[in-house]
Formats: sequence, C-alpha cells, structure tokens
Amino acid sequence: MTGGMATEFERLYRSIFEHAFDGILVADDEGRLLDVNPRACELLRAPRDELLRWTVFDLRPPELAAELREAWPAFLEAGRFKAEGPFQRADGTTFIGEFAAQTHFIPGRHLSTLRDVSARKQSEEALRLSEQRLARAQRIAKIGSWEWVAATDETTWSDEVFRLFGLPPSDEKKAYGEFLAFVHPLDRARVDEAVQRALRGLATYSIDYRISAADGVERIVHAEGDVVRDEAGRMRSMTGTMQDVTAQRRADMALQKSELLFRQVLETLPVGVWVSDEHGQSVLANPAARRIWGGLVGPERLGEYKAWWVATGKKVKPDEWALLRAVRAGETSQNELVEIETFDGRRRLVLNSAAPVRDAEGRILGAFAINDDVTEQRRLEAEREALVRAFATERRWLRTVIDGSPIGIVLCELTEEPRFILNRRAEELFGVTGPIEDVLGLLRERLYHPDGSRVPHGDLSVERCMRGDVVTGRELLVRIPDKPDVPILTNASPIRSEEGQMLGAVVTYEDIGPLKELERLRQEWTSVVAHDLRQPVTTIMTLASMLARLPDPTARRRAERIVASTERLERMIGDLLDLSRIEAHRLTLVRAPTDVPALLTHVIEASEACERVTLSICGELPAVSVDAQRIEQVAENLLSNALKYGAPGTPIEVVAEVRGNEIVVTVRNQGPGITTEDMRALFERFQRGHARGSTIKGLGLGLYIVRGLVEAHGGRVEAESVPGETTTFSFSLPITERPEGAQAD
Repeated sequence: MTGGMATEFERLYRSIFEHAFDGILVADDEGRLLDVNPRACELLRAPRDELLRWTVFDLRPPELAAELREAWPAFLEAGRFKAEGPFQRADGTTFIGEFAAQTHFIPGRHLSTLRDVSARKQSEEALRLSEQRLARAQRIAKIGSWEWVAATDETTWSDEVFRLFGLPPSDEKKAYGEFLAFVHPLDRARVDEAVQRALRGLATYSIDYRISAADGVERIVHAEGDVVRDEAGRMRSMTGTMQDVTAQRRADMALQKSELLFRQVLETLPVGVWVSDEHGQSVLANPAARRIWGGLVGPERLGEYKAWWVATGKKVKPDEWALLRAVRAGETSQNELVEIETFDGRRRLVLNSAAPVRDAEGRILGAFAINDDVTEQRRLEAEREALVRAFATERRWLRTVIDGSPIGIVLCELTEEPRFILNRRAEELFGVTGPIEDVLGLLRERLYHPDGSRVPHGDLSVERCMRGDVVTGRELLVRIPDKPDVPILTNASPIRSEEGQMLGAVVTYEDIGPLKELERLRQEWTSVVAHDLRQPVTTIMTLASMLARLPDPTARRRAERIVASTERLERMIGDLLDLSRIEAHRLTLVRAPTDVPALLTHVIEASEACERVTLSICGELPAVSVDAQRIEQVAENLLSNALKYGAPGTPIEVVAEVRGNEIVVTVRNQGPGITTEDMRALFERFQRGHARGSTIKGLGLGLYIVRGLVEAHGGRVEAESVPGETTTFSFSLPITERPEGAQAD
C-alpha cells in the first residue's frame, strides 16, 4: 500500500471510529484499553482519559469480571468473541449490552463493539416467546427445537429432537442430565462447558458434538441456543435448535483431511508449485517456490520476475509465462527450460511446467505451475560429461601405452565372471592368435616353474593377486608346444578402490631370455677368468714368498708387499668363484655337525683386532649340520666389515643364541652406520654402501656372498642400523639336522 493510500485509509478509519453508533473499544493482548470512541464514553458514562485506565474486564460487574478474565486467553486463540449480558458503567449502574470482539484487526490490537440493548430487550421480551415458537414451528420439519427452563430443570423437545436421540416423540419433559446422557462421553464435558459459558454470558451457544442415540446410531449434531434473561440480567431459560449434520460434517472432515494431506505434500515437495485463479492471479505458492526465487512478489508485479529462454537467450515476456498461457488459452506446457534471476540476485536454471484446472463442463477454474530447479543437476551433468570425456581420453592413453608396452600385460577386472584383457606383447608371449574365452585356462596350460614343474591350480600370479597378494620378481617359464621355453619374470598387484574394495589385478610378464643368456655368459666368463688367474697368482705367491726370505731388507720388504697384494688378489678370485657358483646354483656344501660357539671363538681369535671383540653365548647351543668352512667365511666377512666400517677403537659384540628352531648369530659395531638409501642395496653384488670413494679396498661382493652362503644353508641374513650409533648384522642357521654332503638348492 502506497503512502497516499495509507493516509486515506487512516482518515476513513478515524471518521468511522468517531461517528459510529456503537461503542468501539481497542485493547491490547493484556486487555488494557488503548482507544475508545465517543459512543463508548457515552455508554460507560466516563471520559476517554478515565476509560483508558480500564481493562475490558472492568466492563463487567465484579461477579462476572473474573470469568471474563479467564475467557480472555481462549478469545485470543479463537479470534472471535460474542456475548450478551450486564455491563457496568463508571457510575456503578448496569445495562444489558451486546458485546462482540475480534482479535488482531491490526497485529497486537483487538477491536470490540458494545451496544446498549436494554430497551430493546424489554420491548422484545413479549414478542420473543411467540417468535421463538413460530421459528421452531417453521423449522420443525427438518430441525429439532428445544427449550430448557433452568428453574425447574425441565427440557421441552420437539418431535425431531426425540427422533435424533432415537426415541419416539413424546410430551415428556426431560431433565438437563438426561440430555447430557445422550451426548457422547468424549464430548460431554465440552458441551456442558459451552452451556455454562452461554449461561454466564461469556459466549454464544453454538457447538457441534456427537450423540449416542437410543437406537444405537451415532450422529453428529449442530446445536445453537439463546439465553433468555429477565430485566435484572438473570437467566430465565435457554432455547435453541438441533440439526443432524452427520453427513455434512463427515464430508467436511474428509475434505479437511484431503486438504491437510494436500498441504503437507505441497509443503514438502522439492519443486516450486504455484496455483492461480481463473484470472491468472496467484493464490498459492509453496516454500520451494519461495526458496527457488529467493522470495516472492504479488501477481500485480509479474513484470519483476526476470527470466530468459535458454534455447534462444531472449527474455521471457510477462504474457509468455506458462501459468498465464494455461489460464488464458488452456495450454499445457512441460519442462520449458528457462534461466531466471532470483530476487536475491542469483541465476538459476528452471524447468517450468503448467496446466489448466477445469470443472466438469470444461471451464477453466485456474491453473498450476511447477518450477523444478535443475541448476545443480545441470552443473553435475556437465561435470559428469567432462569426467566421462576425460576418462575416455585417459582410457585411450592407457590402452595405447599398454598395447605398445614391450612387456606382456594382463588386466583382470573382478566382475561376476572375471574379465581379462591381454596386450599385444602378452598375446605374443602366450601364443594367442585370436579371441580366447578361458584366459585362466591358457595361463595354467602354458606357465611352469623354472624346474619344469607345472604351476599348481590357484598358484598363478594372477590368482594369488585376486586373493589380495602382491607378487614381485617371480621367475617362471612359458611353454608352448613346438617352441623353445621362454623364461619370464612376473609381477602382480591388486587394484583397489579408495575404500579398499578389490576391483581387479594387473600382471606383467617380461621375457628375460636375453638377460638369462647374458647372465649365463657372464657367469661363465667370471668362472673362466677366476680359474685362469688362480695359477699365475699361485706362481707369483710362491716366488714372492721365496724372495721374502732373502737377507736383503729392501728386497724382503718389496717381496712382502708382493705377497700381501697377491693374497688380496687371491681373496678376490675366491669371491668371484663363489659368486659364480652361487648364481649358477652350483655351490656344494660339505655339512657336518658343528659347534657354533667353538667356530666363532676360532674366527675371533684369528682376527687382527681380537682384543676389541666380545663373544656372548646365550644359553646352551646345540650342534648344527653346516659346512663349517663356509660358516667361518660368513663370520669372518661380517667381523671384517665391523672392523673396517666401525669407529676405530670401539668394541664389537658377537652374540649367539637360540630363537625358536634356529641359531642366530649377531655382530654389532659402533660407528657412522648405514643410510636408508644404502640399506636398500646392501646385499646386492658390487655394492660398497657409504664406503664408496673411501680407501677401503674390495669388489663389494662380501655381503652378497654372505647372503648366498647363509641362504644355501636354509637361513637368512638381516641388517639394522641407527646412523651415528650402531650397525647390527645377524644370520640364522636352522637347527634341523640335514644329511652330510647335501648340495645346496
């Protein structure tokens, strides 16, 4: 409402207020009078300033004021109130008045009217009885009438009332209690309260309630009644009517239930819903509509709703909205995509649909429209399409890389039936010439252990991987009829989702035939070179030893240097021969029961720094079946390493103990330690760790040979290091007896 309209309305309101024939009173929630018109001042015989200190409860005589105060909260909730009875003036006199009130004619303000009906009541009293009887006679055919005289507690019922209560018509007078007995037990207290309030002048008697008739039928009746009072305001009788409204109320309740369900559905729908009347005026919009548009404006401001057709980019004109087209032309529209600008300035994509609502004769009664906000859906669809394109591109890249790989690759996707994909190199390795249905069967048929035995069922790398295992560096043979065996190195890893769910597996097969041949040639060359070098070295050693016995000091020193160099060369040749035997699996062990503590004592006593070494034997150690010479070689190598790489002068600990079914020997020294980077390649051949570039001489085969010798005995070698503190090497020997002279695997 504009400012000018508001001013005109206020002027009109004040004019009506000031010149009304009835008293008008304005009260707040507490019942305090906030404004009264001149007519109210006349009726109550008090100036306006005095009345503004009153409450509505002061209007009633003291004996009725408390009841009015108790009824006030119910009036605020019900919204309407009407009463007739005695009212008190400022001078103490009373008059019979009609009082009507309505809550919140403006928020927090309640409007009441008061009319003096004393004279009219007196003049109409005689006429009232005859008019009541006449009215009852006019309505007797369909509506029952009754009269209750409180003084005698006698109730007169018309024939229709008897029939409503399931009784035959009679002239018998009924007491008020007999009437209440027909009222449904759950409604009885409410009906009695309504009667009592009417008798006290606090409310009119107008109520719906259920009756349990004598014929067993439950009915719903609507009753209305008037209280007849004498000149002093005392109740004389109460008359009224009773109408059977069972069908009507049940229909109303069904309609209310349907409307309630409709409202609840409408309130919870995620799409915006608009309903208009036959003129295109919006009469209803659900919360989702308000949320989508960021608020609403009235239908008279339709031009403020901004939208553009997504297909053309043109602005939607007011008469192009689907709701108006449905009302004016009966047009039904579905999923028209528009971009809207909400009232809080955001842009949204909306699917707009509308349809007319018609009566039985086809006349348009109104229309409804549905707004479906698809902004987030379209954004997600765009993202999904982008992801699909990116995924397709990535798959093409991956497929290209896999197909072009020089290593055979088998991909397994875990579905109801595992699905396998082989790249071109895998097909070449396994001799696949066309589509194959049973990939697992093919692998079981053509994969063998290096010794020529078949890989057991369930032990294929891909099968182990499908159970969650990781397989690395496994050597196998591919055997195809009428073709040479192909040695391969296989690796396998499971593929898991981010949640850890097994999705599949990837297995690689690398042809290591050329590497095996190169390794064989290298081993043969190493063995031949080491063997051919041993004889001239022995000759040099013999001659240098003879020269070392000459009396000439200078010649003796030079000969001794030749002997030392020759001994070092002899050890290198021995290492090369051991390396060749270990890698060719031709290392022969001469096993015999061996006392490990005695063996370690001998090795320590022969050491060049035996005074720094302490030997600890934990408990009683049983004899083990080992090649004593080879185990001495292992202990000497580890002790030599501790002396070479440990801090000068620091102690070295050697500990032997039983752990489970094996003897474990530990060598610990103090010093700079081994870095994490060097630890990874510690037991590889030709590796020197942090000694690279130092003055310590050697081929870097010592620890590699140690591992080979220990593993040939069925044991293992481990190393731990705390840089700057200690380094610990340990090796284990199984206690289980083995036959003497057995050859290592």
